[in-house]
Amino acid sequence: MRRMFALLLLLLAATPAAARDRLTIGFLGLQNDSRYDDNRVYARIELRPRGDPLDGAKMAVEDMKIVSDARGFDVNLDPRKGGDDAELLAAATDMVAKGQRYIVLDLPDERVQALATAMEGQPVTLLNATAPAMALRTACHANLLHTSASDRMLADALVQYLRQQDWTRILMLVGKETRDADIASTFRAAAERMRLTIVDQRSFDLSTAPENRDKNNIRLLTGSRPDYDVVYLADSDGEFGRYVPYQTVLPRPVVGTTGLTPLEWHWSLERYGAPQVNSRFELIAGQRRMAWQDWSVWAATRAVITAAAKSRDQSPEGILAYLKSDRFRLDGSKGVSQNFRPWNGQMRMPILLATHNAIIDIAPLDGFMHQTNTLDTLGTDKLEFACD
Repeated sequence: MRRMFALLLLLLAATPAAARDRLTIGFLGLQNDSRYDDNRVYARIELRPRGDPLDGAKMAVEDMKIVSDARGFDVNLDPRKGGDDAELLAAATDMVAKGQRYIVLDLPDERVQALATAMEGQPVTLLNATAPAMALRTACHANLLHTSASDRMLADALVQYLRQQDWTRILMLVGKETRDADIASTFRAAAERMRLTIVDQRSFDLSTAPENRDKNNIRLLTGSRPDYDVVYLADSDGEFGRYVPYQTVLPRPVVGTTGLTPLEWHWSLERYGAPQVNSRFELIAGQRRMAWQDWSVWAATRAVITAAAKSRDQSPEGILAYLKSDRFRLDGSKGVSQNFRPWNGQMRMPILLATHNAIIDIAPLDGFMHQTNTLDTLGTDKLEFACD
């Protein structure tokens, strides 16, 4: 009997284990991305998120290991960076040539647009994790999904709060950057839909030129009539905005890119399992707090692994169809299940309204209703959406 048992052990040891499937997810970033430039600080004050959002993808792979193991496949990440559009396209093309069918993009708006256009028709699903521009949604790239909230979603969340507080008269301060103009335009559209009044829009300029002195003086910019309930700030750089609260002529709250800010994620969220998410991320990222970019990359990577595990059709086309279907659900630790809007590939999600160290509210707010899904009160709804 002992000999038979020993022989059985030898046979089992000699039998090769069943080969496991492998899912490789690409991650594509921009070299020297100004959005994460550590040098853009003043007096040791951070004006940019620090660290690499790739940490969010690593965390997602770890989080989903139980699921991937249960379905019998391993998940690998292939992180790369490019210095310009040509290098980014070359990297993405090489990934596809090697059989990768999913690439998470941590790229600025214009880089995502160029890459998605160049990759149109290729057998790959691109997941935009950090570019909020509306033009990316209305371009209607068939293989482009978005886990980054759109500018309109962020604006709608903030406008819901202003309406609820009955702060209906808004003074807008807008910087000279193209990004400032874009987010200001989106906010204006959201405000007008909710019948809020923009009493005035004024431009600021941090230039030291004498002729621009009146454009960086907060007292001058926020003084004179008409009266207003709140100051909306469009300052993508953040250098001017950090001085605006408590220096307005009228004692008014500041919202937008400073003060009360709409975000996909904030480290101070204390509900829905968010503390555990933040703690796990800090362990992976060397005690760095989870920023919205990290969360969005985490969500994109989790979405791919979830779809690969649950889709009955395991072809890339089948998994993409599953991602866009009503059957797909993602737990983003924000209280409700999230999925993608089929008309523009945008992930539905709650938006956090946060100060620098606290969550003030979460949109959609109570009282804002929708005929099918209250999350669709944030962003461009199906009936008002049109491709460019």
